Amino acid sequence: MSAPPGWYPDPQWMGRERFWDGQSWTDKSRPWTGKAAVMTEHVAPPATRRPSRKALTRSRGPGNAPARGNLPAKGLSARPRPAAPVAEGAHRPGVWTTTVSLATTVAVLAGEAAIVGPLAYAAYLARPPWGAVVPFAAWCGLVLLTFLPAARSWTARTHGCREPSASERSGLRRPWRNLLHRAGLPDGQYRLMVTDADGLNACTPVRGIVAVTSHATSLPAPHLEAILAHELGHQRGLQSLSAFVTTHLTVPSRFLRWVLRTLWSPVTPMWKRAVAWQRPIGFLMVFLLAAAATAVTLLAALPAAIAYAATALPRLSKTATDHDADAYAVHLGLGPDLLTAVETHIEKAASEAELPLPLVQRAHHLRRTLA
Repeated sequence: MSAPPGWYPDPQWMGRERFWDGQSWTDKSRPWTGKAAVMTEHVAPPATRRPSRKALTRSRGPGNAPARGNLPAKGLSARPRPAAPVAEGAHRPGVWTTTVSLATTVAVLAGEAAIVGPLAYAAYLARPPWGAVVPFAAWCGLVLLTFLPAARSWTARTHGCREPSASERSGLRRPWRNLLHRAGLPDGQYRLMVTDADGLNACTPVRGIVAVTSHATSLPAPHLEAILAHELGHQRGLQSLSAFVTTHLTVPSRFLRWVLRTLWSPVTPMWKRAVAWQRPIGFLMVFLLAAAATAVTLLAALPAAIAYAATALPRLSKTATDHDADAYAVHLGLGPDLLTAVETHIEKAASEAELPLPLVQRAHHLRRTLA
């Protein structure tokens, strides 16, 4: 007895569905929608290349075993059942992720100290001895402020996060509760916020805040739950260290870059006005502004290079932390849903002639993890 025709989970690719015509697998395939029926019969997986009728006749000769492609499979890869609630520490980040995060943090701390140190020394010369304490105290105060629960929401808003709207809250309620039940976490331990973006994933800038993009809130509930599981994976242990370093420990670096941009941004508009006016006073103002900006840039050349390196170093661990967050979603039983959401986003981007290569690499890594 064969299974009736319809869409079933693809036995070769988790996260996709393939059409069964009642006798064999067809070439029709699509991303997993979650509506595929579970096939109870044991059916061989679809062959990548179908043998010809002559080859099948030759292989079925006297004393020959049936063709390998026609042997019934021992099992059928179907959609995994929801995982039981697990403890938060049941799945720990990989050694590579932990090592890269710690090394990045140490390097960023050294770079930031190289920026704050000269400021503290200049303040010490101006007003000894307490002048040296002010820059370090201000830097440490901004960092320690993020550990206060009352300041987390404010810090998240400064990085583009907001409270979900009424419609977004209604769509997020059930997937978020299901995810907390899967992970064995109590309500209220993490706060859910939204950032306005068209991407699939959002940066989680503050510990205790799980951010999701406004685009992800419109996804189907199973896919949204998988995306939330990925974002929750970034909040586990040292997983949140990379985003914390990027957004908080690099305050001096970002302030220095803001000063340099502020000094140089008016030079080009003033030069265009001076050319249009054809007045000596206009060229003199441009010259004085450019000279002042050049002097500040020369003085801040080394700190500016350190600032650029400090903001670029945390990106080294982004791929490792993304893969580990995906592994956490797979551990909770949401890997196929996450793979479907990623592949759907890739297909949409490819239709617009924009192929996101990092997302494609992430999909390949997810397939290997699921295998």
